[in-house]
Amino acid sequence: MGKLKSSISLAFFFFIPPSFVVRPSSSLSFFHSSFSTIATRIKTLCENSVAVKGNGKKYGCFDNVDDALASFNRMVQTYPRPSIVEFTKLLRVIVKMKHYALIVSLCNQMELSGVPHDVYSLNILINCFCRLGQVDFGFSILGKMLKLGIYPNVVTLNTLTHGLCAQGNVAHAVCLFDEMIGKGYQPNLITYSTILSGLCKMGNSKKAVRLLRTMEEKGFRLDNVAYNTVIDSLCKDRLLMEALDLFFEMKGKSIPPSIVTYSCLIHAMCTSGQLGEATRFLNEIVATNIALNVVTYGILVDALCKEGMISEAEDIVSIMIKQGIEPNIFTYNSLIDGYCLQSQTLEARGVFELMISKGCAPDNFSYNIMINGYCKTKRLDEAMKLFHEMLQKGLIPDTVTYNTLIQGMCQLGRLYSGKEILRKMCASGQVPDFMTYSILLNGFCRYGEIKDAMKLFKEMKNSGLEPDIVHYNILIDGMFRIGQIKVAMELFHRLSAKGLDPTVYTYTIMIQGFCKEGLPDEAYQLFRIMEDNDCLPNSCCYNVMIQGFLQNFYISQATQLLREMVREGFSADACTATLFVDLLYSGGKDQSCFEIFH
Repeated sequence: MGKLKSSISLAFFFFIPPSFVVRPSSSLSFFHSSFSTIATRIKTLCENSVAVKGNGKKYGCFDNVDDALASFNRMVQTYPRPSIVEFTKLLRVIVKMKHYALIVSLCNQMELSGVPHDVYSLNILINCFCRLGQVDFGFSILGKMLKLGIYPNVVTLNTLTHGLCAQGNVAHAVCLFDEMIGKGYQPNLITYSTILSGLCKMGNSKKAVRLLRTMEEKGFRLDNVAYNTVIDSLCKDRLLMEALDLFFEMKGKSIPPSIVTYSCLIHAMCTSGQLGEATRFLNEIVATNIALNVVTYGILVDALCKEGMISEAEDIVSIMIKQGIEPNIFTYNSLIDGYCLQSQTLEARGVFELMISKGCAPDNFSYNIMINGYCKTKRLDEAMKLFHEMLQKGLIPDTVTYNTLIQGMCQLGRLYSGKEILRKMCASGQVPDFMTYSILLNGFCRYGEIKDAMKLFKEMKNSGLEPDIVHYNILIDGMFRIGQIKVAMELFHRLSAKGLDPTVYTYTIMIQGFCKEGLPDEAYQLFRIMEDNDCLPNSCCYNVMIQGFLQNFYISQATQLLREMVREGFSADACTATLFVDLLYSGGKDQSCFEIFH
């Protein structure tokens, strides 16, 4: 036994951070120095601690933390003092109240009053430090335990392991776990489950599977929680087949899958595009009379709607209702969005009204979906009615709401209506974002209102938002639209001074602009400069350059560049192909390029 304790001691010391290794000192001086180090932090934590007074819940024989604290004060003042066992019982009650910072302070008072700690009270203290996000202080208490000859138990290990995992330091927790096993320590199911969960949160699902096998070999009886943890991780890593293998394995072992199991697998099938398989899987589950919940059904309904399979989604909702499960707001929103994606706003509005009649109040997301649907189908008046309805019902339109309405106005050329919505947006306290300015800038430039675009551009900078490459691209394109080549070039050359790198789209705009102005040589020069600036042309850029050559009767150059484009793995788009066909019918001499189209 002594040998095992010595091994444990070495193992724990191996993982105590160097800055927290405790120098030889008395128990009392250690706690004095430890607590003084974090005194100010504890004070803040105590002030922010969650109060439980008056919540109606009873903790043991105490109604609230004040009663527990009063009992502690009486115990400290009693002579002879109660044993550490009695103090530990009280500390456990306060831990249940989640007053972790208070526990730290009380442990300090116990030490000052001469109450000796044992492994149980120190475990509570370590747990509180971990709950407060101060795992390093937990390790420092562990170090002192060993110095005092108080040997840690499995609870100590579990507490520190859980604390490290909660902080996201899973690698350290795994190292601690491995070292403990190497030194002869025997972790329990809680230890293994904590590490398993940590590995899955880290995305290391393959190592989690191996640990699951180790748990089996150690004789631990696995439950659906352990399997669900790993299945969920495998699904998130898009390892659906491996997840299904575990699913069938647990069924073979008579471990009943839970709703969580089914939800994870159905979600994974949906995200991998296997909607048919997901639907069949759900129908099989229903046929076996397994009770699913609204979340599981909702996952499949949402995926089907996003893929435009509204009829199939409605069928799932029907099955759901037959099972006695009423759709929730997530289900209704998915259906509304599905119909709007298909431009079926009448059907979407029907679902919208149905959810209201069922007592399910639409939220901001519901309204945003409907408003977006109306804007895309150019029914701006209906969209504005819903906007005012939101306000009447006490809902606060967000940035998405305003951006959607501004986009709708700009698409119909109602630029100043869009600007008015921006004014209302600012007046309501909503802050315009990059997308807001992008939408309006694009609207003004598209309709040739460059002065208003430049004014808005300045407003954006004055608001504290620094324009990015997207906004410069919009302005450069706008300048070319009205023939302001010099201004477009100035904006382009200003990019480097602003710390912005031109994108392939930026170069494409410039190339197209030069070609339209009858400057194919300048366009081609820029086309070649792209590669020197580590910005390789894409299919669109090649096609624009080739079209520019053809429109300016640079037939030989267009043919040569077409061959290059094909060698790079790109193909001619409809516009490029049409221009070449027109050239053929007009009697073009060099017809060798047409072999490429075959």
